[in-house]
Amino acid sequence: MLFERPLVFMHAFSGDEARRLLLREHDLAMVLIDVVSERASAGLDLVDFIRHSAGLKNTRIVLRTGQPGQVPDLETLLRYDINDYRTKAELTRDRLLAMVVTAVRSYKQLCAVHASAYHDPLVDLPNRSHFIDKVNECELRGTDDYILALLDIDDFSATNDMMGHHFGDRLLEKVARRLEDSLPPGVLLARLGADTFAVLGAVQQVQPRRLLECVRQPLHIDGVPHKVSLTCGYVFLPQQPQPGADLIKDATIALKRAKRDHRGQHLQYAQQMGTEARARAVLLSKLREAIEKQQLFLVYQPQLNLATQQLIGLEALLRWRTEDNRFIPPDQFIPVAEHSGLILALGQWVLATACATMRELLDTGLAPLRMAVNVSTVQLRDPGFFGLVCAALAANGLQGCHLELEITESVAALPTKLLDATLCALRAEGISIAIDDFGTGYSSLSYLERLPLDRIKIDRSFTRQLGDPHGARIAEMVADLGHKLGLAVLAEGIEDAGAWQALLAMGYQEGQGYHIARPMDKTALVQWLGRHPERLRAA
Repeated sequence: MLFERPLVFMHAFSGDEARRLLLREHDLAMVLIDVVSERASAGLDLVDFIRHSAGLKNTRIVLRTGQPGQVPDLETLLRYDINDYRTKAELTRDRLLAMVVTAVRSYKQLCAVHASAYHDPLVDLPNRSHFIDKVNECELRGTDDYILALLDIDDFSATNDMMGHHFGDRLLEKVARRLEDSLPPGVLLARLGADTFAVLGAVQQVQPRRLLECVRQPLHIDGVPHKVSLTCGYVFLPQQPQPGADLIKDATIALKRAKRDHRGQHLQYAQQMGTEARARAVLLSKLREAIEKQQLFLVYQPQLNLATQQLIGLEALLRWRTEDNRFIPPDQFIPVAEHSGLILALGQWVLATACATMRELLDTGLAPLRMAVNVSTVQLRDPGFFGLVCAALAANGLQGCHLELEITESVAALPTKLLDATLCALRAEGISIAIDDFGTGYSSLSYLERLPLDRIKIDRSFTRQLGDPHGARIAEMVADLGHKLGLAVLAEGIEDAGAWQALLAMGYQEGQGYHIARPMDKTALVQWLGRHPERLRAA
């Protein structure tokens, strides 16, 4: 049956009355308009209002003209998205009924297509396409007292993997309902991505802090309480119109920054964030190109026993030299590689190259006890990481004792079971584990007792402060802490003989720094080892 519900015909006798009606009614199959009414352009002005201000995209618009010569030209019909036109003489009862039937059928089909194209069935909310369209409409109207906020479920991916996709889907539904209940009527809520929701509304109606608080109470999923938190990035709609997609990008930049530095909180987009994001994108593009052109290479810095002055290890360090012979500092490109996931392939290459160098040194009798390689938390999250390490050792005929993996204090943020299992498996192969740059990351020291570690490397910033009483106390405390936990302690950044002796007196067994040797490429390293054969006696 075509008409599943009664048809309702509404009338307006002026442009203003028609506008009020159109803003009030959102389910109109057809609008019949006089081309000439109050003034010559009134009909077309009303058409423009229907399509843009009222947002009635699926409504069929038919123009009624007095004479055939009053019909707009084809360009006007297309520009205003006018579906049909008829003279008064043509609008007989049967013709009008046929037009209504056609309009209702078309309207139903368009609404069905719109529902599937603009709706997210999992959480019963509008989707990304619908949201972008609504933002664009706000911008066209010149609305500058609106806020666009993005909300992301913290640790959703890990929860989804651990609890299963059914649980993850139910979690999304629950969060959607909590957000929906916390928002007043007229505010748009949509699902933009896997676990990202979007909110668009007037500033006085949308408060990021309240959005985060809507999940303060645990969510009950299949009868089991589950605690979650949200992180929010938001942007105020500017006075100068911008495309909706660009505003979402700005809010996404703020969301990513909040996830990195202000997890569980909200953060407003600032122009500086966009500048930094674009700079990272440019750097990432150049980094990919540098990898293809083999501009990245390893250098090696010797590590000595401070008491015997004998070589005990080498640290492999990644360097990037551009075509114009400039060096890009690792603290600039490593975070970009980690954020993009490029660190997985890059880290695998570093590990394989360092192991190959260790094999060559062993074959020439110049090898120290171990080769130290830095490992990112992104690599440790990779389920295949343990296999890659074992494969690199096997490919070069090395034993586990030939390799040390240096991790940073940020690993304390990784899931405990995953981290413990990975590190224990590595140590079972004889691989030693060191905490690098100690003192610059997490303030909690509980992980030092919990994790299977062999060595603490105090950050060079503390070594350089040995002349200051406060800096010296910190360095001494780290040495005492390492000894009490049964860990070796190594000092980075030794730049003069005074620092060497001070650290030795504090109980540091090992060290590295420019006073000992600068990082060298493989050729220079072999030459350095050849000039210092006495360093190798302990190895």
